[in-house]
Amino acid sequence: MRISDLLASDVQDAGGTSLGQVRDVRVVQDGPVVGGVQAAFRVDALLVGRGTLGGRLGYHHGQVQGPWLLRMLLRRASRTVRTIEMTQIDRWDDEQRIVHLR
Repeated sequence: MRISDLLASDVQDAGGTSLGQVRDVRVVQDGPVVGGVQAAFRVDALLVGRGTLGGRLGYHHGQVQGPWLLRMLLRRASRTVRTIEMTQIDRWDDEQRIVHLR
């Protein structure tokens, strides 16, 4: 599976209620060492909802201070973002592009 397959997929809770679309994917580099050079990457979480731009730019966790107005706008937009850990995912329907949660 490719990350591009997950993007824009609808995320539904156990009751079938839509929580939004996958807008971004959080990847961590903590897997086994590949080729004796570096650790492998793995998908850690899905970011669902609008407002993920601030997180990609580093504003979500306070890593970037930047211009005051931009910082406030991006932090406000990021309030609507839900982080779905991979342990919460039950299955992914690739034909209908739906991620089902437990």
